[in-house]
Amino acid sequence: MCIAVFVFLWAMPSLLEAQVEDTSFAVEPVVAVDTQWVDMPDSLAIYRSQVESLNRRLDSNHVLQAELRNRLHNLIVLKDSLIASNDLYQKEVQEKNKLVSEQMAAMKEKEKLLAEKEELYRQAMTSSYVDKAKWEGELKAKETSIDAKSREIAYLQKDIDAKELTLKSQRENYEHLLTEKEYYRHLVDSLQKRVNAVELENVRKQEENKYLAQKAKDAEEKAAISLNKKKKVRPIQGIAMRFFRTPDWDIRLTPILDEQGHYTNTYNKVIRNRNAGDIEFDFVTGASVMLWDLTNYFNNSRRKDTAATSRLPEIPRFDQKFNYDLGIYVGFGGSNLFKNFYIGPSFRFVDFFYITVGVNICEYEVLAEGYQPNQTLDYNLTLDDITSKSWLVKPFISLSIDLDFLSYIKK
Repeated sequence: MCIAVFVFLWAMPSLLEAQVEDTSFAVEPVVAVDTQWVDMPDSLAIYRSQVESLNRRLDSNHVLQAELRNRLHNLIVLKDSLIASNDLYQKEVQEKNKLVSEQMAAMKEKEKLLAEKEELYRQAMTSSYVDKAKWEGELKAKETSIDAKSREIAYLQKDIDAKELTLKSQRENYEHLLTEKEYYRHLVDSLQKRVNAVELENVRKQEENKYLAQKAKDAEEKAAISLNKKKKVRPIQGIAMRFFRTPDWDIRLTPILDEQGHYTNTYNKVIRNRNAGDIEFDFVTGASVMLWDLTNYFNNSRRKDTAATSRLPEIPRFDQKFNYDLGIYVGFGGSNLFKNFYIGPSFRFVDFFYITVGVNICEYEVLAEGYQPNQTLDYNLTLDDITSKSWLVKPFISLSIDLDFLSYIKK
């Protein structure tokens, strides 16, 4: 039973160490969704600071884990010393048992000598005076042997007492080691829980670091897109206001009145435009090609003009984080994209917005030559007879937005 107990004590720290080394966890990060607009430089700095903080906490967790492993190593050393002390104690016990066996054998031999002495004395009392001297000599020899055995027994007793003191010291040391072992066992249990918690926290922080690093990377990409002045072609969409409305021709029967204003039950066919007017709005999609970068001009402060400062106050420039450029815009509009073109110079301001002024080239259905709106037609004419397809060039102005701007709206 004692051997089984020490084998268990010897194997327990190794099992604990293996348990510490094999601990693993998996934590799913919780992603927080924000519906607010993102300020790219501020969010990038926040992500970087959070990543640095989590890395510092991860380093402290690694230091704590190393300290716990050092304590586990000390416990293993204590286990080895406990085993060595137990071996020494067992050796001392065996030596004491050997001395006790020798003492018991000496006492039995003494008892045997005493019995022989008694027998010789009894025989001497019953024998004649002639043999008295002989028996006295034998008695003295027996007494001498008995005294020698007594001294041997006394020496053995001293050795037994010394071994008893040594065993008592070894027993106290062994009990002290058992108490210390029990203390370290509880300490290892508590440290094991802390190691598990640290491992779980490390896994969670690593997952959080990955998530924040990805968000920081996305923020850097968005910031690079918004601040990229070398991007020559940008897709944009917006609303265009053109100064010509798409005609919607219709033939209407108009009653004929007599001189007194009464109906004559006769009608005239009159051509009319149901979409008459001067302005029409159209949804346009196209691309702007940058020709001149004006960012430095709009972001740099004005040079003071001594003559102008006396007449007009200084007009402050826009925020320096915005980009400006002048380019050429080509786009399409309406339902039939290949028959409705827009072209003209475009001006980009505050990174994402474009103002374009140019011409609209579109195919319209117009009246044939010789016909005018609200004209009376012959009864045999139809719309196909008096209308035709024709390309017209009309001016327009539009306000558009860069499609990259949509990526800044959180889903």
